[in-house]
Amino acid sequence: MSRRPAAQFDEIIHAPHRLRICALLAPVESMEFGSVRDELGVADSVLSKQFKVLADAGYATTSKAAGSTGRARTWLALTRTGRQAFTGHLDALRDLAAAAERTPTPDRESVASADVEGPDGDRRDHRRQADNPQH
Repeated sequence: MSRRPAAQFDEIIHAPHRLRICALLAPVESMEFGSVRDELGVADSVLSKQFKVLADAGYATTSKAAGSTGRARTWLALTRTGRQAFTGHLDALRDLAAAAERTPTPDRESVASADVEGPDGDRRDHRRQADNPQH
């Protein structure tokens, strides 16, 4: 039976590109550098820089393999430590989101139901108008 890692917010993983890299690599054994780059829509240098941070932390690794054309291709993968850190980070984000959704604040209720004076001086509920522009 595999023990699930404790929820742990991870600053290394949390940066947007690194979070997306981990999300792409988590369900697969490895992925070719160009595929990850294309999925992220970034330049080679951006992916290299962000991946290096993950690799330096021990969360990711690269390998080279010759493709069918004989040209070496770079493959990216998460390490066991990286997979555990990513899972823990996702759990921490889920916990954070759940806490935010269940924590009522007095200001939240009063703001959500308050009428707001609009730019033309009327006192309509502009929040509702934004949701339904036909009001």
